[in-house]
Amino acid sequence: MTKRAALYIRQSKSDDEGIERQVERTTALATARGWRIVATYEDNDVSASKARGPRTAWGRMLAHADEIDVVIGVDLDRVVRSTRDINVLIDHNLMLVTVDGEIDLTTADGEFRASMLASIARFEVRRKGERQKRANIQRAANGGVPKGTRLTGYDKDGKVVPSEARVVKRIFQEFTRGKKLVNIVKGLEADEILSRSGGAWTVSSVRTVLMNPRYAGRRVHLGKVVAGPDKAKWTPIVTETVYDRAQGILSDPKRKTNRVGTARKYLGAGLFQCIQCRVPVRTNGQRYACPECGRVRTMGPIDDVVVSAIVDRLRKPDMLARMATPLDEAEDARLTSVIGDARALLSNIENDYDEGIIDGKRYAAAHERTSAKLQAALEARAALAGGDALGRLATAPDPGQAFMDADLDLRRSIVDACMFVLIKPGKQGARGFDPTDVVCAWRRTDVSESISPVVPATVVESLT
Repeated sequence: MTKRAALYIRQSKSDDEGIERQVERTTALATARGWRIVATYEDNDVSASKARGPRTAWGRMLAHADEIDVVIGVDLDRVVRSTRDINVLIDHNLMLVTVDGEIDLTTADGEFRASMLASIARFEVRRKGERQKRANIQRAANGGVPKGTRLTGYDKDGKVVPSEARVVKRIFQEFTRGKKLVNIVKGLEADEILSRSGGAWTVSSVRTVLMNPRYAGRRVHLGKVVAGPDKAKWTPIVTETVYDRAQGILSDPKRKTNRVGTARKYLGAGLFQCIQCRVPVRTNGQRYACPECGRVRTMGPIDDVVVSAIVDRLRKPDMLARMATPLDEAEDARLTSVIGDARALLSNIENDYDEGIIDGKRYAAAHERTSAKLQAALEARAALAGGDALGRLATAPDPGQAFMDADLDLRRSIVDACMFVLIKPGKQGARGFDPTDVVCAWRRTDVSESISPVVPATVVESLT
């Protein structure tokens, strides 16, 4: 009986022999043997070393195995690359014939030969993968531009795109000056600035920009920094200091508390507190209202008292020194030294491997250990450089005026860092506004950095 033959044609990205040439050679073999070709299955741009599911030509061929007697391919590597694939053909009782030589999988000898050849092919695939992996690590350590989807601010070759780079700088600048992510998005929308893809910016996309170390010239491989801006084959858009400050702010536990919820439109919403009920006030039109006792007070005069008090306080020479958390310069210098040493050691490890001084196993262990040390130091320096709202005013010639010029987000952060604002209920029958009804309870350096939405009882008791 004439055998029913199926041509299996596969081409990966790196193949030199195309689909048409493979069809010609396999068809010629079937004709020479007198077999009838019942179907041709083509997997174009598909690797046989990876799983081939039911939607591939391989999967469709197996689904029609009862209509086929023999599978024809140019060579074994085109059809199978693992013993698993061979077992699949055996389970379907299929012969396998190649242009370069026949293998009969229905016999023990044919199965053995095919298994040996498949094992050799598998070895070549794994060895090629290991070489590629080492090449990727080497390229990353040398500061090579990552492949794949281009990053906003750069073209595919890593060259700066000026119009996009200005947006990236703006995002970093506004965020490190205290602006909230949602308000950064609103500003970009107001200025009709679109994302690289042509869509609108979102909180998520802005955060993604802020968290990408490539903007500071750092090369990341497998989630770890392996090279700094000194080796980067692209121009950093922001400095490492600016990037580290952004990471410090992003990781600040006080931001994650989100005790006030969404962005605020008023200075004291969710921040000032009712002195009697010890809960944050809400807004009710142009008034602050206590959600517990229901007492309301006009908003404008209260805000004026708070702003006047804090501007006066910020202009005192010792204010920032006492209230802000200064950068630990000694620790910053130590971490900078650790980062430099780790990067140098990674470079030495790469050179030792290239020179054959260490083998692959020792290379992998040393590289992983040093990369972990580098990553830990970078994270520690980011936290150290994060700073707080007061620290961002320290370099201003007039901190009081800098507070007045800041946007609402930063002013709220400054107020929160400096004081508890307590609002007394209005006196029944009294006319006008009494400034003494607003109590500013200044925070001391020995008060916990974590800010509770409720004023400590000791503070309230000392003021009432």
